[in-house]
Amino acid sequence: MGAHVLAAALGLYSSAPAVTVLQPLTGASITGHLEIAVQADDGPTGSGVRSVEYQLGTTSGAWTPLTLDLGSMTYRGSAETASVPVGGHELYIRAVDYTGNLRTVFVTVSVSPAPPKPAEVHPPVPGVGVDENPGLSSKQSDEGLGWGGRVFSAMLRLR
Repeated sequence: MGAHVLAAALGLYSSAPAVTVLQPLTGASITGHLEIAVQADDGPTGSGVRSVEYQLGTTSGAWTPLTLDLGSMTYRGSAETASVPVGGHELYIRAVDYTGNLRTVFVTVSVSPAPPKPAEVHPPVPGVGVDENPGLSSKQSDEGLGWGGRVFSAMLRLR
């Protein structure tokens, strides 16, 4: 039997991992995109952190896993907040070790509405448009006929 399995069976791994939320901080205002950064540690005598997950606004239902960045030993994730109602919400983070010990912490964040997107403005392109094509002008020609009059005149001439 492995040392960790024996220690777990004897109840030596009885404490849950320590969890520190690095981002977002409590009271942060979130607009559009939520970035999450968490450190979780089971200590030198623990069984090791098995997973770190989050939920926004509830602790029931499916949890979303965070990914461990080995360079910084930080668990990271992100989420879009476009479908989250505006206002205060708890961001719950839970860490579980290999013996099943669980710790859940939370920070309160405020989801703000995304600013409206500016309207797209397309400037006119020189040489393109009905009024710049003499055959399709909406203005009257020197003869006093617009393009519609010219078409009608041409149809009469074809008869």
